[in-house]
Amino acid sequence: MTTSSQFWTPARLTGLLLFLVTVTHMAGFQIASSFVVSGDFAATGIRMTQSEGLYRLALLSYGVSSILSVGLAVSFALWIAPISRLGAGLVLGWRLFEAISSTIAWAIRFALVDNQTQPNLLGASGAEALHRLLRDSANAAFDLGAIGLALATLIGFFFLFQMRALPRLLSAIAMLGALLILVSSVMALGWPETNIPSSIAFAVTLLSNLVIGLWLLVRGDNSSPAKVVAQQA
Repeated sequence: MTTSSQFWTPARLTGLLLFLVTVTHMAGFQIASSFVVSGDFAATGIRMTQSEGLYRLALLSYGVSSILSVGLAVSFALWIAPISRLGAGLVLGWRLFEAISSTIAWAIRFALVDNQTQPNLLGASGAEALHRLLRDSANAAFDLGAIGLALATLIGFFFLFQMRALPRLLSAIAMLGALLILVSSVMALGWPETNIPSSIAFAVTLLSNLVIGLWLLVRGDNSSPAKVVAQQA
């Protein structure tokens, strides 16, 4: 076995991809959010027009996050597989569902930019109505993706918590953040008029993902399920 294959275990690959997915998602979200003027369609459009390239770059960062999520789904499933094949299959399925939903949301957001910055045959009122439709569709796709993310995280880190493949505190924090995301996303889909403080849930998850990703990059060789099982035998 080569040195590179020994180093890049499924755990370390999961750590690297988890870190990159989190960073690209956070960058895209922070930049895109800075353009939004709450309740003011015209002002949001002006901001987008003034820095359209930067806004599209933010959406591209979202797209990179979605693409990397596919690799993360595979590496996470491979990491879980020695513990539970069923768990690995569920993690893979829900992570891929998240990646597909996030990609749809990202594509809709690109259409939203054109609606905000280009002349619209529907007129000002029609453009604003289309904006609301596109925004709501993108948010729904994002919430569906968040549900997939939450379920994959709950399932995967439950098995890791049981096997002590990670420090149990890290697994517990990851599961807590996933549970908060699951509740807030279901509420946002079913009762969109309800003001849910989902930012707290995502902050917990994103920060824990950064910590776990870095921990796995450094200690990934000690997080192999086969090694953990051997140590507990």
